[in-house]
Amino acid sequence: METKQKDPVKKIKIMLTVEYLIFIAVFAVLGILFLVGVIKVAEWKRYAFTYVTLGGGIWICVDFFWTTFSPARRAKNCLLDKILMFPVGIALLAWDVYAIVMGCAETLPYAYVIGADFCYIAAVYLFQAIYHWFRPIPALIEAALEDEKKKEEAPEVIEQPKEEAIEEKTEEK
Repeated sequence: METKQKDPVKKIKIMLTVEYLIFIAVFAVLGILFLVGVIKVAEWKRYAFTYVTLGGGIWICVDFFWTTFSPARRAKNCLLDKILMFPVGIALLAWDVYAIVMGCAETLPYAYVIGADFCYIAAVYLFQAIYHWFRPIPALIEAALEDEKKKEEAPEVIEQPKEEAIEEKTEEK
């Protein structure tokens, strides 16, 4: 019985799609729970969200400009992914500055901002899951092909299929 080897690019596409689906589920569920008020925004969440997303918003903007202006980075990354996340970075930076100026007040609509942010990110990941199935990220293709090349260069370990090994053991008894 022969085992079919999957194309390394197809394997990486499946893994990436599953990863995106997990992110979609997590962000969509959390976003909806914040929007409908099931998850309340406690004081520590207001401060944590504000300061963590301040760093995250800065990184999203830096990553966008880095990918835009660096030919080497653009060759390995998808500029469309960076463009889709850029509005999140700008919105987060604007919100964080406003929230810090207001002292992270309880009266600010944190639940709506967090929920809308998470839902937008889930929508971006849904788009990326579909888009990258047809146009995989260049760095991932390169990594998958290098991994396959290493496997081919390594000495092969001949493994006996499990079914045959079980049959031999039962015949010996």
